Amino acid sequence: MSFLAVITFLTPSATPTTAAADNGIAARYPGDKNIASDPAVIFADDFESYTSPSQLTNKWDGAYQLQNIRIATEAGNFFAGSKALEFSLPISTTEVANSAKKRLSPEQDTVFLRAYTKFDAGYSVNTSNHNGLRLSARYPGPGVIPPADGTGFFLFLLQNHVLGALLPGESAPGYSHIYAYWPHQRSEFGDHWYPDGMVKPLAGNLGNEGDWLAFPGQYPDFKPMPNFLPQRNRWYCYELMVRANTPGQRDGQVKYWIDGKLISDFPNLNIRSISTLKMDEAHIGLHAIHSERVNKKWYDNVVIATQYVGPMASASPVPSPTPTPTARLQNISSRLLIQTGNNVGIAGFVVGGTGAKKLLIRGLGPTLAQFNVTGAMQNPTLELRDGSGSLITTNDNWKDTQQTEITATQLAPPADAEAAILATLQPGAYTAIQAGVSSGTGVGLVEVYDLDPLAASRLINISTRGLVQTGDKVLIGGCSLAGGSGANDVVVRALGPSLVPLGVSNALPDPVVTLYDSNANIISANDNWKESQQSAIENIGLQPPNDLDAAILATLTAGNYTAVVTGKNGSTGVALVEFYATQ
Repeated sequence: MSFLAVITFLTPSATPTTAAADNGIAARYPGDKNIASDPAVIFADDFESYTSPSQLTNKWDGAYQLQNIRIATEAGNFFAGSKALEFSLPISTTEVANSAKKRLSPEQDTVFLRAYTKFDAGYSVNTSNHNGLRLSARYPGPGVIPPADGTGFFLFLLQNHVLGALLPGESAPGYSHIYAYWPHQRSEFGDHWYPDGMVKPLAGNLGNEGDWLAFPGQYPDFKPMPNFLPQRNRWYCYELMVRANTPGQRDGQVKYWIDGKLISDFPNLNIRSISTLKMDEAHIGLHAIHSERVNKKWYDNVVIATQYVGPMASASPVPSPTPTPTARLQNISSRLLIQTGNNVGIAGFVVGGTGAKKLLIRGLGPTLAQFNVTGAMQNPTLELRDGSGSLITTNDNWKDTQQTEITATQLAPPADAEAAILATLQPGAYTAIQAGVSSGTGVGLVEVYDLDPLAASRLINISTRGLVQTGDKVLIGGCSLAGGSGANDVVVRALGPSLVPLGVSNALPDPVVTLYDSNANIISANDNWKESQQSAIENIGLQPPNDLDAAILATLTAGNYTAVVTGKNGSTGVALVEFYATQ
């Protein structure tokens, strides 16, 4: 196996300078000490008093998805003091919503919500993703459009999110913007306001122009500002202000600061028509429809007030460490006995992120004989299919198509009879199927190489289903991590019994998985996954469905690794071997 080592450095499109600390309440309380005593402060929490997330409700009025919340104590994962609040999105195809809620009593017309926040070094969510600071009044839940007469509710959330296609200069975690529910709302699921005046989604008559750009006479004080992209693995001081308008007047306002610099300001707003509609809740949170990696966000030094708070004065924060690029999956492969029918070689893989990914997929057979593999397949073929099962392309002998392009990659198969496909794929799930010409059988190797490691996408996992026998005819999965010196948590799973409900009649009854490094040293082995690392694997959200399935969680640095799946006590049957990189 081969890999390319590439380190990527991200630069924000605009870096705010820190304002003088004497601009806000925090100036009077160095290190935020005793800031809760200020008459303008409604609530403050530095998370220093907690030993468990279950204690959050001692101060907050609600804490949701406690299994995904942690009190962080590692250097760099708190801003000041020695603790911070950590929210995690596990690898999941279902919706997860983590949050902490504070009710405002009495309800307020004007509220400032400040918090120090940090995204993890590899943070990337390409589905619906809400995170950050939220202020709301009588919010009933998503999918409801507020009454146009201003008598219903409103919500404003300061967040970062890549919404659909990347905007110019944008990358993960996305430009900061306001997610809004208000009387002039375009979509039942809220609108997104950007500092430069753009609004998503499109409006039929306005396009992406916000009301303030389309009707400047009604919003005379609006001034477009540059969009701001934060760096990941760096602490920022975020502060959101919402001022509800005087009923009948356009004097409402939503604005926010980052590190004390004003980033976005939406004045002249008509948010409500009744004076009793006041802000009653403040939230911090991390939400996604689904997450293809373990994404984390930290919060520290939260203050809710009726006046501007500003950055912490004379604090002694622990600086975030210099980001260490995390090693990622660069090459994934599976070696197995390929037969016919349901026992051909079936390798599924996932491309995650937001950009297209250029990949080379190889199906090898004859070359394996050079490595003393007996019974190697003599003439393999490849099919590439998308997540719906639709055929994208096929190949028998790699020189028949794309010979020049594949040769240029310097990864051409060694034997002319072997198969290869060069493809540029959008994020999603794909399947590579290796079979033999004229129903030929034998041991084959399916490989996927990342040819574009700088793209805004990455290989997340490979899952290969095949027949497990004994000797050279076991099921072998391999992966190569590269692209950084930082370690990556990798979950290796061997599934057998859990394939039965999927219609696999001859599933391996009790798989065993052993993980090796490039020197053939055993890193770890597992028979039944609950016997070791149960809690750690469950926290990531990759626990196998059946207790007899096997799984290993390992922290791996750049290098080559192999997972061998065998049957306990020499048993045979169909199994699935999977590699998941959590970052």
